[in-house]
Parts: sequence; C-alpha cells; structure tokens
Amino acid sequence: MSSTGIPACVRLTSEQERRIQSLVGSRLYSSPEDVPDAALAAVEQQATPDLEGSQEEQEALLREGLNSGEPVEADDAFWNRLMVETDRMVAEHRAR
Repeated sequence: MSSTGIPACVRLTSEQERRIQSLVGSRLYSSPEDVPDAALAAVEQQATPDLEGSQEEQEALLREGLNSGEPVEADDAFWNRLMVETDRMVAEHRAR
C-alpha cells in the first residue's frame, strides 16, 4: 500500500490481462504499462468533459489557483458581499 492509500500493485483478472496483451500485440501500445495510463487519461477526460487543454495545462491552472493568495472562506457573508459588488459593477457598466 502506498502513502496515498492506493495499492502500489493492482491485480488484474485474466480477462484484463488478455485485453492488455491484445492491445500491445496489435501495436496500439508499445508496452503493457501504456494501456492503464491511456485508460486513466480517458476516464479523466470523461469525468471532466467541459475542461479544455492538456493535463499539464489543467495542472498548471490548478497550481496557479492554489498559489494565488490566502484562501477565503466562502460563507454566506462572502457570497452576499460578492453579489453586492457584482451588482455595483453591473450598475456602473449600464450607466456608461
């Protein structure tokens, strides 16, 4: 077990092994290790269909957000202040 709680080694069924070997044998993938990587990438894309950009670009955006300053507690008071500020900005824009 790794430090993340995820098993460091995954046991495959004989059917999963056969499918991986078939994909490698058809030369779609150069090694058995490439198959789970591709499968995980496909699952990640399906789980986040509206996100654009590569995995690296998305990770860079996440890091940028995490490093953008002190966290703000998004309680009711925060959302109320945000709505007041947004309404003020809209009113100023319309007045132009």
